[in-house]
Amino acid sequence: SNKKRMMNSSWMSINRLRPMVAAKQKYSLRSFTSMTHPVLGLEEFRDTVPAETRMKESVGRSWTVKELRRKSFDDLHKLWLVLYKERNMLMTENNICRRKAVPFPQADRRQKVKKSMGAVKAVLGERKQDKIAQHALKMAQLHEAEDEEEEEEDENR
Repeated sequence: SNKKRMMNSSWMSINRLRPMVAAKQKYSLRSFTSMTHPVLGLEEFRDTVPAETRMKESVGRSWTVKELRRKSFDDLHKLWLVLYKERNMLMTENNICRRKAVPFPQADRRQKVKKSMGAVKAVLGERKQDKIAQHALKMAQLHEAEDEEEEEEDENR
């Protein structure tokens, strides 16, 4: 009985803090990466649009590498987080549909999210390769300049 009372009081204190947590997160990364207001808890893993509506509507297209090359690193990071949340939500919805033995609405959404995530990874990989190549070129130029200085010192001796 005492344990239950302690658990209830701690649970109630957590619930009292929930509005303060939501207020602090008002301008966090979560609010910038979500298209709707931030949702706390397991509701983030459920689609807010009813299944009947999703069956009728078509879904947009995936991001292309060409489009993503124009984005900044921060924009790519935010997009990755949105896609990651979308993928998790779609996997949750897929499992629920499988358990209920109903068809998954807009099954092509998973493929589009997967292609978009692959495009983000490809762009970041290209940028990483460019950075490595620039560093290697800079190091080669530095070593070349050092070698020229050593040759000049040897000639002066």
